[in-house]
Amino acid sequence: MDTIVAPALTRFIENVYIYNMKIWDALEQSFGEDLHALKQAPMMLAFANIHVGPNNSREHVVDSQVLVYSNLLDGRPWGLDIFRCLNAKCGAPSYNIIFHHSGKQYYGNHWLKSKVRYTCLQCHITEKAIPTPTWIFLARSHNFGRVWYRWPLTAEQLRDIGVMQ
Repeated sequence: MDTIVAPALTRFIENVYIYNMKIWDALEQSFGEDLHALKQAPMMLAFANIHVGPNNSREHVVDSQVLVYSNLLDGRPWGLDIFRCLNAKCGAPSYNIIFHHSGKQYYGNHWLKSKVRYTCLQCHITEKAIPTPTWIFLARSHNFGRVWYRWPLTAEQLRDIGVMQ
């Protein structure tokens, strides 16, 4: 994994320290353009931004976001490998689910509008036309399949993807 992630990590450090990019923008560009690195593992970044308000007041805002690769064939819709069957009696993990596109498939900057359908291999239920959760955002990348969301997920967000606690 080191030889796959190292080039993207090097570009990330270069973008931050040499090109003076904002830290999240640098991560999106460095890892978002490197499919091999992003397929290895999601990239989570916790960082602080300083927001300058009225009267030159400064406020530190800490954020934690995850950049992921969405791949239906690998059982990671919207990059979520923690997705579970939405049947309350089943709750099978994503590796026991077969995902496909449902309905019209969008491309380019609108691919996130595409809906998903799945068939659970455990309870044999099929769910159709599942929209992208509203808390998942399109990454600024020229490549298809890169999304980001804030981390950690809230209890409501976990319920959206079938994780019951």
